[in-house]
Amino acid sequence: MSKLFPESIKRVGLFPFSLGNQGEHFFSTALKRLDDWGVDYVCPEPRSPEYRYLAASDEERARIFNTLLADESIGLLFAIRGGFGAARVLPLIDWELLLERNIPVVGFSDMSAFLLGAYGKGFRSGISGYMAESSFGDPRSTARQLAQGIKALRGAVEGKVISVPCKKRYTALKPGKVSAPVVPTNLMLLTSLMGTPWLPSLQGKILVIEGIGQDAISIDRALTQLVSAGILPELAGLVFGSFSNCDKKEYLPEIFREYSGIVDGPCFCGLQFGHEFPSTAIRVGSIAILSVAENGEVVFE
Repeated sequence: MSKLFPESIKRVGLFPFSLGNQGEHFFSTALKRLDDWGVDYVCPEPRSPEYRYLAASDEERARIFNTLLADESIGLLFAIRGGFGAARVLPLIDWELLLERNIPVVGFSDMSAFLLGAYGKGFRSGISGYMAESSFGDPRSTARQLAQGIKALRGAVEGKVISVPCKKRYTALKPGKVSAPVVPTNLMLLTSLMGTPWLPSLQGKILVIEGIGQDAISIDRALTQLVSAGILPELAGLVFGSFSNCDKKEYLPEIFREYSGIVDGPCFCGLQFGHEFPSTAIRVGSIAILSVAENGEVVFE
């Protein structure tokens, strides 16, 4: 039996939705670990070469995804890596088949474009969590990190709404309690979908955001855009995850607190979610409970 997925998942499809491989060493490490964990996987080779920096042409990446989706022996689809390119594939997805099969699709970062678009189409089996190569392919990962990563991802696949890899102290920003659908995403990817048909309504949702490689100014700018578009004031709650490799990060606590004041609901920061390993896995659109007490105690489940 696989350590990574429950026994009900007999076979997994690996698909390239965004950039090409980080490097043969990362990809081979990921595949070896999947083998060691007893995962039966299918990883089709693209028929076309890499297109610029993408794993293949938009049409080829969509073909691989739709082909794996149509294979009834496959019980879960697992993105290989992110970066850029997922939004380019969205018009080519067989959405009707996706809703019919309703199997988990796992990824984060650039894959947030798919998860948001799919959520807007009525898909409720998306999981914002690890990706095969970028998460499990880093040879520097320790045994403890891998064990915590397995725990978090498996918990989400088994139905846990918020599956954290380990306990961590959070920072309360605004008190309150709410039960609402949770929508996890990358902040910059979210703003890039504004004005497109792929961004679902976030009114009454608990928004969880993360980022990588942007400085505090860029994060401030993106949050300003969410305010100007009327998105932040309509949220039921707001959670700040990890913002990795951030310049001017000393300003982030002040930025998080300022924008939490605009949300009509509980807010906190410090969730272990994003471009760090291990990371929290979250089922997109499932009902979560977010409680931030006056004494600073946070419950998110």
